[in-house]
Amino acid sequence: MKTIAFVCKGNSFKSIICERFAKELTNDFIIVSAGTNPADKVNVEGARIMEARGLSMDGYRPHSLDSLPENIDYLVKMGCAVECPFVPAKETIDFDMDKYPAKTFEEKEIVVDLLEKKVKEFIKSISK
Repeated sequence: MKTIAFVCKGNSFKSIICERFAKELTNDFIIVSAGTNPADKVNVEGARIMEARGLSMDGYRPHSLDSLPENIDYLVKMGCAVECPFVPAKETIDFDMDKYPAKTFEEKEIVVDLLEKKVKEFIKSISK
């Protein structure tokens, strides 16, 4: 089974939200997420936004890059203006999310909408 790893800085919002969306969309991949500097917990507002969509973030917690599996097929970076250390993967994709602010609740809702669209398009593009 192929592996998808979503990564960003804190693994508390963007990458972990992508993990949650991807797990909802497919059972054909091993799906994980991690951060270069993981936060202590999932972003509260992000969890509220997901809960309002019927997608609970219970049981999700930020992980470090060290927790990633060795064989990653697709490494999906959020592009959060952070230089990632080298993470070996067969293919690297950048969602280029650094140009989308996520400071206010309203901005986070917009980012979640965009992430959902990007994850759906990505999963569709790699599914056979």
